[in-house]
Amino acid sequence: MRFRYLHSIVIQLFLFCFIGMTLPVLVMGFLSYNKSSAIVEEQVSKVASLTITQVSDKLNLFFKKLDDSSMMVLNSKLIQKILEPKSETTLFDSNEMVKSGKELLTSIMINSPEIIDIYIFDVKRNNSVFSADSLMSIPDQWDSDWYDAILKANGNTVWFGLSQTSYLKKTEMGFPVFGLGRAIRSWETGQIIGVMFYEIMGDLLIDELDRVQFGDTGYIYVTNDENRYFYHPNPAEYGETSKIELPTKMLESYNDKKKTLVIPEQLDNGWHVVGVVPLKELTADSASIRNFTLWIALGSILLAIGMGVYGIRKIGNPLVSLSRLMKMGEAGDLTVRSRYIGRNEIGQLGRSFNKMIGQIALLIERISEEESEKKKAEIRALRYQINPHFLYNTLNTIRWMAKLNRTNDVDNAVTTLVQLLEGSLERGGVFSTIGGELELLEKYMIIQEYRYENKIELHIDCPHELLDIPIPRMLLQPIVENAIFHGIAPKEEKGAIIIHVRQMGEDIVIRIEDDGVGIDGERINQLLISGKERTTKGMTSIGLRHVHQTIKLYYGNTYGVKVASTQGKGTQVLISFSQRKEDKYVQSAAR
Repeated sequence: MRFRYLHSIVIQLFLFCFIGMTLPVLVMGFLSYNKSSAIVEEQVSKVASLTITQVSDKLNLFFKKLDDSSMMVLNSKLIQKILEPKSETTLFDSNEMVKSGKELLTSIMINSPEIIDIYIFDVKRNNSVFSADSLMSIPDQWDSDWYDAILKANGNTVWFGLSQTSYLKKTEMGFPVFGLGRAIRSWETGQIIGVMFYEIMGDLLIDELDRVQFGDTGYIYVTNDENRYFYHPNPAEYGETSKIELPTKMLESYNDKKKTLVIPEQLDNGWHVVGVVPLKELTADSASIRNFTLWIALGSILLAIGMGVYGIRKIGNPLVSLSRLMKMGEAGDLTVRSRYIGRNEIGQLGRSFNKMIGQIALLIERISEEESEKKKAEIRALRYQINPHFLYNTLNTIRWMAKLNRTNDVDNAVTTLVQLLEGSLERGGVFSTIGGELELLEKYMIIQEYRYENKIELHIDCPHELLDIPIPRMLLQPIVENAIFHGIAPKEEKGAIIIHVRQMGEDIVIRIEDDGVGIDGERINQLLISGKERTTKGMTSIGLRHVHQTIKLYYGNTYGVKVASTQGKGTQVLISFSQRKEDKYVQSAAR
């Protein structure tokens, strides 16, 4: 009741205009905004990913150049001779080789100006070291962590992170430095004979990485294989373990409830370059699309309200008035007339309504007469499908008895047949009584007993007070006939048919059971189907459909026939109808 006003055409018309104009705008605006935001985010992600890739390529090129220069030292015969001199090498020759070694290191430094110095430590002769630095003033390094790390790497390149303190001289440099170290192996024995260490300026590297920014809060950092910062925008983070778990692929995270894109890229030396991209900052331009969409939605709402009010006045109110007039005419007042008779469609509808009201009385009377005749014809058509089949079976039985010269039986059978035909002629009307139908069944069974030599028994259980209940003629005989011919006749032993009549409230239920061969489930589903959909052939279907449709014609669709059967055990047919027969229950069989 609370929402009853929603059924009004006025409210529905207003809602139609309002929703029809605003909903598409809101939906399309929402989808457009989401799509544009997604495109912007996708482009930002691509640009950021490309930037990280470019930075990684530059770092790989930078580190590869340093790694290649270290290979020159490893592959130098001169360095091998210095670290592993022959026994016949004189002191003069040794000094000359060291001098030439320093020149080699100096030439490498000239080609790579970012290298501060190159030191080579003699493992076999502790405290023996030479480098391009002529001062050679370095403290003892044999117990340093970086020295042990190089020895454990067995000749692989070892990189050391940025530091404000020199790895070799242990003094403040005033600028960040990082290192590269490798163990030098003997070409003859394969044993480690020396340790090489590059100390490299980090200014060029830091300047290159500092130029990479993503918005105001986005940044890039570099971590080693232990996820410790090699580079971070905050120098205090150098060497610290990253608080961000190293991702294996691009992912989205939320930092302080802000959507952030984390983009990793692995370097050739096993380190990682990671970009932290704040999507909200870089996609701020999409907010203008949202604001524009909201203004369009607001304008559409105002326009929809105006169109809704106009539609109510021009369309809704005349339709409401016409609806009220129709209800009055439905209640029996055929004097009502519509005052909306303009030139538009609503005016034409009003004129048509006025004309319709003037003709309804005549049409009601004419349709009532035609419908009554139509229903009578439908019932006769259904019954005419049964009578020829019944006569055929009965006359065939009489012919069979005549061939056997059973004249008395033929006389009794013909007499019984005449009585059955008189009962089906409808001289007393379409309806008989339950008692009359049961009496006809007993006569019908006389004929069947002749044919089957008392093989079939009929048992009737009907309370005396139900015998006078009206019932359409020839309603039970087709079902009993089907039970005999299709249920009991195929059996070799005797069979029985039991008829129970019971009253259930205002309804009458007649149950007809037999102990015949039964019907398979697929055929049962087709028995009561009529028209082109029916695939079951033979009189079984016709007889059942006659009973089923006759009941529906007189009593309505809530009544009819139900069939249940178990193969090898028998069939049960239930007929239900009302004990009151009135014309208002009669319906068309065509429905």
